[in-house]
Amino acid sequence: MKRQAVLLLSTLMAFSLAACGGAPSSKTAAEKTEAATQKTAPASDAAKGDERTKITFINGFTGGDGPFMRKIVDGFNESQDQYVIEQLQDADHYTKFKSDHFDMLIIHADWISTYHALGLLREVSDLYDKAGISFDNDFHPITQSYAKYDDGVFAFPLDLYAETFYYNKELVDIPPKNYDDMIALRDKLDSVNTGIYPIGIPLTGDQQWAWMTALGQSGCNWVEGEHIKMDTEEICDAFMKVHNLIYKDHLSAKGLGDQDHYNTFVNETADNASVKSAVCLTGPWNYTAAKEILGDNLGIGVLPQLYGDTPCVPAGGHTFGVSAEVTDQKKLDGIAAFMKYAYQPDVMLNWADSGQAPIHLATMEKVKDNPDKYPVANVNYGIFDDAMILPAIYNIREQVKYVNSTVWALVLQEPELTRDQLMAELKNATDIAIELSEQ
Repeated sequence: MKRQAVLLLSTLMAFSLAACGGAPSSKTAAEKTEAATQKTAPASDAAKGDERTKITFINGFTGGDGPFMRKIVDGFNESQDQYVIEQLQDADHYTKFKSDHFDMLIIHADWISTYHALGLLREVSDLYDKAGISFDNDFHPITQSYAKYDDGVFAFPLDLYAETFYYNKELVDIPPKNYDDMIALRDKLDSVNTGIYPIGIPLTGDQQWAWMTALGQSGCNWVEGEHIKMDTEEICDAFMKVHNLIYKDHLSAKGLGDQDHYNTFVNETADNASVKSAVCLTGPWNYTAAKEILGDNLGIGVLPQLYGDTPCVPAGGHTFGVSAEVTDQKKLDGIAAFMKYAYQPDVMLNWADSGQAPIHLATMEKVKDNPDKYPVANVNYGIFDDAMILPAIYNIREQVKYVNSTVWALVLQEPELTRDQLMAELKNATDIAIELSEQ
């Protein structure tokens, strides 16, 4: 591994930047899970659990999807008497995975490349074999782009969550399919005078997906070797399209803040109370809350082509990862048994119930058979072939930070933005990415 000289430093950076929080606790993983209210070893099985092989599992499902993962783990614990999975759901799960030596974790698809390079994940082909699962045949092909490397397979894919197009049926008769349709919607809404705009472009909150949409739909190539490359004319053009959407064509109100692409859609913004948005591009995790507010007026559609002719939908994914520190064969057998249990379609449907879109093919077919029950997943399944996940290169989350903050703020907050100003920051973003890729 070419980064041996700074391996420890890189590891610390990766975990410290993954989540906010205080210094790591000195408690062990088992002590953590015993104390957590989200612990999923059933109390009634305490005595039996003491006799079984314990497997510690941490994830960041602290929101509405948490109970659904707990249901899957509970079901496994109750289904057999050899193993018990002790689960902790914690917002700082990346930090605590390393500091407290958990056996398994949920790892985002775009983190796998960095964790793989740092040697933190175990190769799991043997566990696939034990579980009777085929990585090549049982999952959507997009998983090949982030879970499989030259030296093996390093994750069990769980889901793919894609940028999702929501619209307010009270304001939108026919969902817009392209930029011209958005212009027509602006004119119908009389946006400048009414304060009701076709869409909201936020300063923060899904901003990474916003610029990935612009670059992807414009057909831009923004990766060179092991780093992102932003300082090209075509990428400058793509970012200027976003700027013009706001300041030239007035499809979005200017000056929107954190999460205001969603807040203006559901009329829950304090800073921009006079502004409304007719459509919203955000994640599937907002579906339940939006449905509660808009009810039958909430529509779901295919992402419109706003910036070009290339189909592209930004996406991410959750996967199960196994720590490279796990060598106990009983634990490995237990992890394989859990995967065999979890990837039964009737079990994996619990994850679809959370609003997520399982990427296990047999489960996908069951979800497709129930479009009314799983509306978001069924729409997103139609775009998986066009999904764009952050590239599987080392330190990718760090590489895009400058784009997410400095470049994006310039595009959204500078009304008189020039190409020279933008290109200077795109050059900075590229230089920083090159340096991060070489650490």
